[in-house]
Amino acid sequence: MSDVLLATEGTYPYTLGGVSAWADRLIRGLADQRFTVYAVVANPGGTPRYALPENVDRLLMVPLWGTDCHEEFSWNPQMSWNLGVRKSFQRDFLPAYEAFLTACLRAAEARLDEALEALRVMAAFAERGNMKYALRHAKTWDILRSRLSEHPLFRHLNLFEAVDIGKLLYRYLAPLAFPVPEARIYHASAAAFCALPLMMAKERYHRPLLVTEHGVYYRERLLSIGRMERAAPYRYFLSSLYGLVVRLVYQAADSVAPVAKFNALWEQKLGVPPERIHPIPNGVDPRAFHITRNPGSGNQPLRLVMIARIDPLKDIHTAIRAMRSLYEIQGNHPELAGITLTIYGPAPDQAYEASCRDLVRAYRLENVVRFAGPTDDVNGALNSGDIAVMSSSSEGFPYAAVEAVMAGRPIVATNVGGMSEIVQPPYGILVPPRRPRELADAITRLAANRGQLAALGRLGRERMLAEFTLDRFLERYRAWYNAWASEGERGHERRDRETV
Repeated sequence: MSDVLLATEGTYPYTLGGVSAWADRLIRGLADQRFTVYAVVANPGGTPRYALPENVDRLLMVPLWGTDCHEEFSWNPQMSWNLGVRKSFQRDFLPAYEAFLTACLRAAEARLDEALEALRVMAAFAERGNMKYALRHAKTWDILRSRLSEHPLFRHLNLFEAVDIGKLLYRYLAPLAFPVPEARIYHASAAAFCALPLMMAKERYHRPLLVTEHGVYYRERLLSIGRMERAAPYRYFLSSLYGLVVRLVYQAADSVAPVAKFNALWEQKLGVPPERIHPIPNGVDPRAFHITRNPGSGNQPLRLVMIARIDPLKDIHTAIRAMRSLYEIQGNHPELAGITLTIYGPAPDQAYEASCRDLVRAYRLENVVRFAGPTDDVNGALNSGDIAVMSSSSEGFPYAAVEAVMAGRPIVATNVGGMSEIVQPPYGILVPPRRPRELADAITRLAANRGQLAALGRLGRERMLAEFTLDRFLERYRAWYNAWASEGERGHERRDRETV
């Protein structure tokens, strides 16, 4: 039995990014803890981007898409559709499916106790039956069509739109077919679908459920839905489904550790009692991020640097538009002459990457904005620049910001998530998100004091050393785990006594 079962969704160990870096540092740093990683992924064809440390006992992959039958990848051998399962489907599964669907359609008015009981019943069915047949059965679709037709927003949906909603439930309920093994602690890296099986395991084994919030999952899903070019009913259902799942996870969690105090405001609004919220900010290794070149040194033009994946949440478009503004005013600001921006990071969203490159070409900034791709030498990339820039529309407690300041770079960033807990004057300037002109103005103010950049960078590094080191991060998680492991053992013993 592992000490910790860590559930991830679309991140570690299959993709690069802040949450994956957090998970890798957590597991490697707590080498005395044994981990099982329960990774919910988009499709089963991915290759891990991180080598698993020796203290990972097992990697369990749960594909949501890219497969016709989720059970093909399940470690649960049950795929039965015998007479007993068919009776259970009629007696148990269908009413539970209807109750959960009804809760989704009620949105904020849904009764969480009824939705949770529906999940319990469907999870119990998934352990002995075939979820593929159940979710695709004609009677299941009859319930879907009936409930949608009764709702004023959905009654005029065409067949294809109704099928899309059914597919959403089919995919997002898939993790219930992947039972979670016993562990001393269950830890979800987001209040998301990856936490649903952990909720069931918590009840079965009487072990604690802990949740870490990076970017607020629900907020980021709403931002994503807002960019969708889909009909309003589909977007409404998706936002309702996300909202229901998030509130269920928050209700079940014994403790929630947001990476930023900003997140706690959302968590309280969504029902988490303040006494269950314990922020644990991210931390970085000061030996890995240090000053090798003073910012502003030399006579070459100023170089801006950004460490970010090419993704809508990082709002690269705003950074590009800010560079256009800087390029246009160079004549009146000699300190900006020849200024460039280099962006280091992967591009998981190819369509968005193409839109960024198109924008660069449209503004004729091919010699000003450069996409350098991923780098294994983040410290070197940061030290190649004079000022760090972040233009995100949503963040948790971004490693990229801590790393930039730890590397002695003054920084201009958008005031989102926990950014204000990292970026503070005089070494940093915050601007509102999606305001390219204000981003450009802030860069101009720092550029006008080029001779002070090195001193500002040292001030920022000193603050990171005082508050956001890897050692402090690991100490906080070790204490959190130890406290809840002890509580979990007491709950487990109570269960054993009751069973006897």
